[in-house]
Amino acid sequence: MTTTYDFARQLAIGEAHERRLDAHFARWFAITPATRDEQRAGIDRIFVHRTTGARYAVEYKAGETGNAFIETISVDATGRAGWAVSSRADILVYLVTQPETVYAVRMTTLRRALARWQRRYPKRSAQNQGYKTWGYLVPLAELEKIALEVH
Repeated sequence: MTTTYDFARQLAIGEAHERRLDAHFARWFAITPATRDEQRAGIDRIFVHRTTGARYAVEYKAGETGNAFIETISVDATGRAGWAVSSRADILVYLVTQPETVYAVRMTTLRRALARWQRRYPKRSAQNQGYKTWGYLVPLAELEKIALEVH
């Protein structure tokens, strides 16, 4: 049996995760929510480092399992690229909820690893209303190998 993705429910969960991540990173960064145009470009937040002033465009993602879902196709019906290939963010912040762990990964580093992951790990889909999202289940140990930081 295939479970259809419930957008409203997932949006509420995602917003709770965003608040949790904002609170976590607020000690190091001034955090601003992305504009609508930035959101269309795969950016959720702008981080400005409190000491150095360095600015980063950040995309937030979350998962619950021992694997990270690395999305390569957002909408299969149209061929729309997934966040792993289309996001214009500098940094991916990936929250795993059980046990709570946060991975910060440069998007350029993730993209360099993507071809290897596509050969090595299973491709999976998530059913949405009228389309599927596709990506690869990458073990968290692989994400940790390329992470800038793990919290």
